[in-house]
Amino acid sequence: MCISTETLSEIETALIEFNKLSNNPLPMLKDCFPDLSFVRLSARDMDEPPFRALENFNLYLLDTREHCVQITNDPSVASGIVVAQL
Repeated sequence: MCISTETLSEIETALIEFNKLSNNPLPMLKDCFPDLSFVRLSARDMDEPPFRALENFNLYLLDTREHCVQITNDPSVASGIVVAQL
């Protein structure tokens, strides 16, 4: 699976707008982007630099092609996103 640049931009915009309403964006993201997997964590749980850093969230891309899920910076192999709340 591939996450397009356009989809990443839409997710970033949605997170910026949604943060004004609530601190749990996952239900909205799952509704708007049903083909992607989303995981919500605290930014303190992540040891790697984010793919994108937003005001209240860091985004990490997930590569789920293998048995073990991995963090990637390559949207062309990503099928999910970790939303790490700051």
